[in-house]
Amino acid sequence: MTALLIAYALNVLDYAITAYWVNLYGTDVEANPLMRWYFENNIAWAVKIYGVGALMAVVGICINKKPRTAWAAWVLLVVYSAIALYHLALVFITNSF
Repeated sequence: MTALLIAYALNVLDYAITAYWVNLYGTDVEANPLMRWYFENNIAWAVKIYGVGALMAVVGICINKKPRTAWAAWVLLVVYSAIALYHLALVFITNSF
């Protein structure tokens, strides 16, 4: 369950950094076309905070019911860790902050 909470925190970090860049440079910095559309329509915060949170809650419920599904939390942690490292590397390379 800890892996799931850390993955969610990294999701929030991903949203915060992306929102910052979108405010600076516009929606062209978002490579994901679906998230770009969400940013253009000002609903990205709801999708990232509530939508992803709800999906992670479902994963947490599945883990509680069937502990063999705990691998899913680790997959989410690896994916969001890679995204967070990518964003942090871009921040330092481009001196965005």
